[in-house]
Amino acid sequence: AAKRAEKAGFDGVELHGAHGYLLAQFLSPVLNKRTDKYGGSLQARQKLLFDIIDGIRETCDSNFMVGLRLSPERFGMDLKEILSLSNELMKNNLIEFLDVSMWDVFKDPEEEEYRSRPLLSYFTDLDRRNVRLGVAGKITTPEDIDNALSAGVDWVMLGRAGILHHNYPELLKTDANFKPVALPVSAEHLLSEGLSPSFVEYMKAWRGFVAGSDGFVDNDMILNS
Repeated sequence: AAKRAEKAGFDGVELHGAHGYLLAQFLSPVLNKRTDKYGGSLQARQKLLFDIIDGIRETCDSNFMVGLRLSPERFGMDLKEILSLSNELMKNNLIEFLDVSMWDVFKDPEEEEYRSRPLLSYFTDLDRRNVRLGVAGKITTPEDIDNALSAGVDWVMLGRAGILHHNYPELLKTDANFKPVALPVSAEHLLSEGLSPSFVEYMKAWRGFVAGSDGFVDNDMILNS
């Protein structure tokens, strides 16, 4: 897949090791029940990820970028293990960027032993070497962006904000005091921002996102199950 992306003209790829998808399932000490070389210890559970990274490096040009998205919590993830994995990736310059999906960038850790400081601080304190650190999670206003960057990350990622305003970066560039539209929004607004009708129907499942829809999942907890 990385080779096809390279041939298509992309500068790099991001491996999805978050949100309970396949690589996250291998990393999880709760979900990974394997008894072979890909299960058991953290070193074994992260082997598939390292194998894929090695394969991309062997297959693609040396200038082709490789990034990784991780969830530090939920889906059976252990914060200590995710920090250890992140540190190993950075120490050995195995990736160009790390994308940490935190659900809420400014939250405290869920694990009791780590609640003495914000979750984000555990990642900004890592010795990143040449690896860039990005974060996602409830970043919706210009103030949120400034606060995240001030905390020490290299860039931020916009999910819901980009759904609400397809040209969010341009709006912010034009007006530093730009204020995103408040939730809930109408289906018509989402259609005008370029969402397809089927995507709008999907967004109606996010409680509090689309006006006039009940929703059955809190929009900041959509991937918690």
